[in-house]
Amino acid sequence: MLHFIFGGVHLEGRKHGSQRKPLALLDMEPEEVVIPVSMHAGEPCQPVVSAGQPVAVGQPVARGQDTVIHASVSGQVTAVEPRANPCGRPVLSVVIRNDGKQTLWQGAPKQADYTQLSEREILERIAAAGVVGMGGGGYSTAEKLLRARGRANTLIINAAESEPYITADHRLLLEQAEGVLTGLQILMKAAGVRNGVVAVEGNKLNAVEVLERTSKRRGLPCRVCTVPSRYPLGAEKQVVKAVTGREVPPEGTAVDVRCVVFNAATAFAVYQAVAQGRALTHRVVTVTGGAVVRPRNLWVPIGTPIRELICAAGGLREEPDLVLVGGPMAGMTQTSLDVPVTKLTNGVVCMLDWEHAGQKTESVCIRCGRCVSVCPMHLMPLLVDKELKLGGDVRELARLNTGDCMGCGCCSYVCPSNIPLVERMAQARQIVEQSGKGEEATL
Repeated sequence: MLHFIFGGVHLEGRKHGSQRKPLALLDMEPEEVVIPVSMHAGEPCQPVVSAGQPVAVGQPVARGQDTVIHASVSGQVTAVEPRANPCGRPVLSVVIRNDGKQTLWQGAPKQADYTQLSEREILERIAAAGVVGMGGGGYSTAEKLLRARGRANTLIINAAESEPYITADHRLLLEQAEGVLTGLQILMKAAGVRNGVVAVEGNKLNAVEVLERTSKRRGLPCRVCTVPSRYPLGAEKQVVKAVTGREVPPEGTAVDVRCVVFNAATAFAVYQAVAQGRALTHRVVTVTGGAVVRPRNLWVPIGTPIRELICAAGGLREEPDLVLVGGPMAGMTQTSLDVPVTKLTNGVVCMLDWEHAGQKTESVCIRCGRCVSVCPMHLMPLLVDKELKLGGDVRELARLNTGDCMGCGCCSYVCPSNIPLVERMAQARQIVEQSGKGEEATL
């Protein structure tokens, strides 16, 4: 049974260009990969290799408190230095010159029968493989499972993928359904959960059919749930409400309502880590947009410059007006094509001018309330904007629960006055966080 979801918007999918073509490997391996030591939530990892050192695929190159980062190609480390990442800031990175041999690291775990592994052994394999949430959160999967043990009774694989253009999870479900469902089984065992659900948008019926057929053939204890094609249903709190009817409290997480949510790509990475002993070194990335000659989904080494991905998709038919890492609603604008693919990169979208609204002149708020009606977190962006223009009182901004904003962009999308409300919400949230008075102001 599906449950009502407040807010959100219906968007033109624009997914047909890439969703029909099978996954493909890069035509040529990148000559160089740039692997940031910070591409997850939490403290950055510390490099454990140095310039001049040879490395193999799957060899750890950086370690942190709750995750590990591995080499995605074999070759030689040429530098450990700051390089630009998709967020637009320099991050300490391990630069590896690819030797083209794809030599595997001999210290990698062996293949294993996951049904014979204990929960502790499963968690150790997931942590050693560096698996993090690949839907955008970037939280350590092993740590998330530990927090869920004894607290959650439902595990949800989120494959809604409501962002326009992006079809990476869709193709993964079509071609690797058995791996994703096996990953679901492993996650359920590690979390001590008996109820498993795969949530897929209703416009991906071919993926629903493949999942149901595979699940029935293997006799898996899970169900496939179709959810509405409505953005931002791919967000954790929204998919929990749609599937279970439970509402995650403000500033809470899914575990607070006895649920735990993982992305489809994360489930597949867990399968590879536990059953095959493979570290998280590659991922699926959608390369699409009106400027791309042959939109498609690619299986690429982490650290590959997005320029290489565009070349593998046939290059550009004309100069793009906007290049995004991620989708058009929540993606990050890029000024360089040399930024690398990270564990969180699900798409590269090269848009022409007719594909996006572009910069429009901001006018006075007309108090229409559209931003309030579409906000999935029940916030009031127009009042936040008004308060910022009045000086931005910290107590008032905290009272408006700006910390709950998920940055989905629905408010900016529907605003007839072209007010950049999602940016104003981020500004207000930053003011409250930096003041340290947010908690005091809400008492």
